[in-house]
Amino acid sequence: MLDIVIDVVVLIVSLIIVIKSADVFIENISLIGVALGVSQMLLGVTAAAIGTSLPEFGSALLAILNHSSNMGVGIVVGSNIWNVAGIFGITAAVTGFVKADKKSLNRDGVVAVITGLLLMFVMILSVKFTNPSTLSNNVIGVISCSIPIIFGSLIMVLFYLYYFKILLKDQKEDLNSFKKEAAERIDERQDIILDSSLINSNLEKEKIKSKNIILVIVSVLALAVACDLLINSATELSHIIGIPETIMALFTLSIGTSIPELVVTLSSAMKGLHDLSLGTILGSVTFNILIPIGLLSFFSHINVETLSLYFDTPVMILITALTILIFKWNNMRLNRISGLFLIGVYVVYAYIRIFFLGGL
Repeated sequence: MLDIVIDVVVLIVSLIIVIKSADVFIENISLIGVALGVSQMLLGVTAAAIGTSLPEFGSALLAILNHSSNMGVGIVVGSNIWNVAGIFGITAAVTGFVKADKKSLNRDGVVAVITGLLLMFVMILSVKFTNPSTLSNNVIGVISCSIPIIFGSLIMVLFYLYYFKILLKDQKEDLNSFKKEAAERIDERQDIILDSSLINSNLEKEKIKSKNIILVIVSVLALAVACDLLINSATELSHIIGIPETIMALFTLSIGTSIPELVVTLSSAMKGLHDLSLGTILGSVTFNILIPIGLLSFFSHINVETLSLYFDTPVMILITALTILIFKWNNMRLNRISGLFLIGVYVVYAYIRIFFLGGL
């Protein structure tokens, strides 16, 4: 009993440290980026999605490196299912609606679905090119450094770089459009207040503060230590209580590490910043898959379980596609009823996965 209490306390404390460390890291790395002359537009494109995904990335990384790769995949897939169905659902239910820009939804939504399909492709490759005699339990494949499988992983990483390039291009076009519109309004002598930094491309660089560098280093170290404690305590709890590691990762860890996405998405929607809400979730879905799994497969083995391939990943893809369709059917809005529907979908998925399929 004492062991369970200690593991629970360690899990909760380490989860808090993970979330806070990710917050400190992204805040200070953004300040350093500005001081180096990196445009705030670029930082805005990447900070929300990647920054809020650091807890999942760190937890998945440590899980895979500690040979708990079933848990690593579970954290990634479970977080994405929760992000789309749970967080979008809660945000729409609380705020009344979440709006979507057609261009952003078509771009980021399609990329998120393609990312899920890429993950399934790599999983299928791992099943096809892994020797069954080397596997155990419910593992049916291993994403590793064998040439056919690494080809799929390479596609995942390159696809993320391509997506990042598209984001930069679109942001540049949007900024140029804003500058042109602002210039036209000034020529027409309309009353308008503009931040000169938006028009002047030669922004004056600020000095990098040593405080920001120290906080980045400390937050990375804290994130590494806390993620290690998080994975170890979760693994111990799953063994003591008898819960499969994948179930622990799919629900407890994935929901816990997704708290930053929930906070950013909900607060953004409440402030009317719907594009940020949409970008945070769909961007996180893409990053969570392509980087943790695609990149880490070059350095370690990642197990593929039967249910991960044939149930969890297809559910993730279907829920993402369904959410995009709901936006389109409701004139690019996710209303309160739709939000409650998505929450219901997540509850049904969790019930089936835990009580009907959990022991398979």
